[in-house]
Amino acid sequence: MTAENSTAPESASDLAASNVDECARIGERMALLSRASFEGLVFHVDGVVFDVNERLLEITGFEREELLGEQLLQRCVAPEDLPEVARRMADRIEGEYVITGIRKDGSRFPAELQSKQGILGDRPVRVVAVRDVSGRERAQALLRESEARLRELAAVAFDITVFSRAGVIADVTGSFESMLGYSREQLVGHHILEFIASTDAPSVGRGIAQGTVGASESIVLSASGEAIPFEAVAVESTLRGEPIRMSALRDLRPKKRLERERRELERAFAQSQRLDGLGVLAGGIAHDFNNLLTVVLSGADLLQIELSDPQHRSLASTIALAAQRAAGLTAQMLAYAGKSELGPRAAVDLGSLVLQLRVLLDATLSKKAQIALALEEDKLVLGNRATLTQLLMNLLTNASDALLDEPGTISVRIRSVERPDARFTRALGAPVGPGQWVLIEVSDTGVGMDEATRMRIFEPFFTTKAHGHGLGLAACIGIVSSHGGAILVESEPGRGSTFSVLLPAYQGEAPAPAPAPRVAHERATQRRILIVDDEPLVRVQLRHALESQGYEVIEASTGADGLLALAREAPCAVVLDVTMPDLSGIEILRRLRSAGSAVPVILSSGYHRAALDAERDSFQAFLAKPYTRSELLDAVEHVLAK
Repeated sequence: MTAENSTAPESASDLAASNVDECARIGERMALLSRASFEGLVFHVDGVVFDVNERLLEITGFEREELLGEQLLQRCVAPEDLPEVARRMADRIEGEYVITGIRKDGSRFPAELQSKQGILGDRPVRVVAVRDVSGRERAQALLRESEARLRELAAVAFDITVFSRAGVIADVTGSFESMLGYSREQLVGHHILEFIASTDAPSVGRGIAQGTVGASESIVLSASGEAIPFEAVAVESTLRGEPIRMSALRDLRPKKRLERERRELERAFAQSQRLDGLGVLAGGIAHDFNNLLTVVLSGADLLQIELSDPQHRSLASTIALAAQRAAGLTAQMLAYAGKSELGPRAAVDLGSLVLQLRVLLDATLSKKAQIALALEEDKLVLGNRATLTQLLMNLLTNASDALLDEPGTISVRIRSVERPDARFTRALGAPVGPGQWVLIEVSDTGVGMDEATRMRIFEPFFTTKAHGHGLGLAACIGIVSSHGGAILVESEPGRGSTFSVLLPAYQGEAPAPAPAPRVAHERATQRRILIVDDEPLVRVQLRHALESQGYEVIEASTGADGLLALAREAPCAVVLDVTMPDLSGIEILRRLRSAGSAVPVILSSGYHRAALDAERDSFQAFLAKPYTRSELLDAVEHVLAK
C-alpha cells in the first residue's frame, strides 16, 4: 500500500458513528431549547398534538404523555374559551390572544397564546407559544387599582382632572361641564393651550414641553369667555397602562374671594381702629376747647355790656361771633366722637323726614340732579329728629357735590331689612346681625372714589372739596353710632358712590301724620333767631340789635344757606329778606310751609307789604326797609308772643 492510501475515506462504520454523535448533539440542543424557552410550545395538526416542550410541562404541571394527541385542549383550556380556540384553529387565524388556562391541579391562570401556521414535510403544522402572564396581569390589576385610587383622590381633592399626551387632551373628569361650559367632546382631542389665557399660555406650554411637575397657577377661559383662576398640580402618570401627564385643577375663585374678604376685613378693622383713635382725640380736644370757648364767649358778652366805645363793642361782638362759630365746629367734632348729647328721642318716620328735606334742599342740591325716591311707608326708628336730619342732609349734599354740576341721579331708598348681607361686616359703627333694621341707601352717579379716598372719607378734617372743613361725613359716624346703627360706603372711580345706613327699627306705633311739630317759643328756653339776608351790613345791624336783647343769632347770606340752617339749627324765628340773588324769600317761605314747618317768619323788604298779600297767611310779621332797632325787636317779640 502506498503513502497516498493512508488518507483513504473513513469506513462505513465510522460514518455511522459520526451521524449518531451529531444526532445526539442536536437532541441535546433541542432539549436545552425546550427547557430554556420562556414560552411553552405546542405542535399540532388540526388539534392533534404531536409534541410539546419542557416549558409547557412546567407551566401546566402535566406529563408529556398526558398532553399528546387530542387531550391537551380539554385538559388545559377553560371550557368558556374552548369555542374561541376551536374557531381560530379552524380558520387558521394567526396572532396573539389571551385565554384562561387550567393546570393539572385545577388552578387557573391567564395564558397568552401566539399562534403561527407552518409546514412540516407535506403536512400543515400549527405552532402555539404559551406564556403564563399571571405576574403581568397582577401588575396591570395593581396598576388599574392605583389609577382608580388616583382618580378618586383627584375627584375629591380637585375639581377637574385632565389627562394629556404632548399637550393634547386624552381624557377629562370632574366638574368641567358646569365650571367651564364645555362638553367632553369639545375638550378631548384639543390642545390644552386652546383653553389657556394668552398671558399664561407661554409658561404653560413650557411646562408641558419640559415635563415639569408640581403646582402652578394659570387662567382658564370658559366657553362664555370668563377668565377662571385655577391651581394645577401636574404629575407623570399612566392611563390604561400608557404614559400620560395628569393635571389636577382646583378652582381658585372661592380662595381668591376669601382672601379678598379677609383683606377687606383687615382694612375695615384698621380703618375702625384709626377712626376710633381719631374719635378719642377729637372728643378730648373738643371737650377741652369748649371749656376755653366758654370763657371767651362769657368774656365777650361781658365786654359788650361794659364797654361804651362803639368800636370796642364791635370788636367784642366779632370775638363772640368767632367763638360761636368755633363752638359749632367743636359740636361736630363731639358728634363724630359720639359724645354729643342727642337730646330727646322719639319715633321718627324716615320716609316722611326725607320728603320734608327734599323740599328744603331743592335749592342746595345740584340743579342737574334727578332725584329718585323709593321709600317704604312707616319705616320708624327711635332717635333724635334733629341729628337724623343732619345725617340725611350730609348724605344728600355729599351726593349732590359728587355730581360736580354734571347731569346725574341721586337715589334714596328706605326699606326694612331682617338679615343684613355680608357687606355690613365691613361697616363702621355698631355690630350688625339678624334683627329688625331700617336701611337707608343714598346713591349717586357721580365721580366716585378710589380706595385710598374711601378709606379716609369719614376722618375729621379730611375733604376732597375746595371748600369745607371735612366734618360733615365725620359727624355721620357719631350720629349713626349713637343710634345703635352702622354705616357703609361703597364706591369706585367713575361709577358713583352708595352710602348705606342701618338703624334699629322702632316697633311701636307710627306717629300721627301731621306737619312738623311747632317749635316752642318760650323766651326763657328758645332764643335762637335766623337772619337770611344777602347784605352783610344789614346782618351786622340785626345781629347787634338781637344779641343786645339776649338772643342767639345765626346768619345766612344766601337762600340756599338759609334752608340748610333752617333744617340744621331749628331756630325759633326767621328774619327773611324777600329779594336775594339765588333764591327769593318767597320761594324759601313756600318750601318751608310745603315741608310742614311752622317756624314764625318775619319778612323784610323795601317793597310795600301789599305786594305780598298773596302770601299773607304764610308769614307772621313784615318789616319795611328801612326799619329801626325798636321795630325789629317789637316784631320779634310779637311773633314769639303768638
